[in-house]
Amino acid sequence: MPDTHVAAFGTAIARLNVPATGQEDADIRELVARHHADNWIRTLAINPDTARRFAQYFEHLFREDGARLPLRERELIAVAVSAQNGCGLCEAHHTIALGNALDDPTKARRIALDHHLAPLTDRERTLVEFALKVTTAPRDVGPADLSGLRAVGLSDADIVEALETSAWFNHTNRIFISLGVIPDAKYFAS
Repeated sequence: MPDTHVAAFGTAIARLNVPATGQEDADIRELVARHHADNWIRTLAINPDTARRFAQYFEHLFREDGARLPLRERELIAVAVSAQNGCGLCEAHHTIALGNALDDPTKARRIALDHHLAPLTDRERTLVEFALKVTTAPRDVGPADLSGLRAVGLSDADIVEALETSAWFNHTNRIFISLGVIPDAKYFAS
């Protein structure tokens, strides 16, 4: 019997036995297809309820319109948190998405490599510093951090979304790091 967690290019995509694409229930097949059969959704599809919950939250948080923060700022937070946590999957995926949102893939890669050396606006730098504090020292987030965010134009509702995005990526990174989900080869094609 073939090893079902091995992708077409011959390597495992995660630490668990990921079924071959197409073996899922119909709604999960559609969900996997909607996310381009990426390794992360295929891995989560091992538990269909987890895949459904995760994808629904992700799709809502990263929708193009209707969020408080522009997509480029949500992607900026995703990249900063994922780089800090060492989640190669999320860092690779969201660096591409940030490059698309900024229409500047070079800036996105610079942010992922070292945000200190990237050409960030004051607002971007404040968002990154906040996201990293949420990641590394959430008990230390205090009134000065919130005042700093307000000073660069964020409302309290915007701050909640920045916090939510930061926390979501800490959650996501821990899932994918622990499962050892391999970034798809397409993330490196350019």
